[in-house]
Amino acid sequence: MSLILQILKTVPFFESLTDEENETVMAHIVEEFYPANYKLFSKGDFGDRMYIIKSGKVRISDEGKVLAELEQGSFFGEMALIEATTRNATAETETDTELFVLKTEDVNSLLRQRPEIGEKIKEAYRKRKAKP
Repeated sequence: MSLILQILKTVPFFESLTDEENETVMAHIVEEFYPANYKLFSKGDFGDRMYIIKSGKVRISDEGKVLAELEQGSFFGEMALIEATTRNATAETETDTELFVLKTEDVNSLLRQRPEIGEKIKEAYRKRKAKP
């Protein structure tokens, strides 16, 4: 099983999908490279993609306070796939970093093409929002 498929199965929005459905999602994921100390997004930026760390390290912070340091296999920004909202923190690479990126526009296209996948993702979103 590929690294990206293993990770997708841990993302709440995708964990209920079959391998075939996750492979359909994977077809929309692109790999991007960012150097150390690169600001991926700032608090208040509009969120239009989620990230999965293939290698490297990303720091999530809010007004200078470090909230998390994420490494290979971690994901962040997934709420941007469902909610049209701004980022609530800043993300910056700490080291040279390779990321798998899934854009909201690609997810929306996928949901139109495969409504059954959309229903599973929407149900996972509803469950996640219902948690305190």
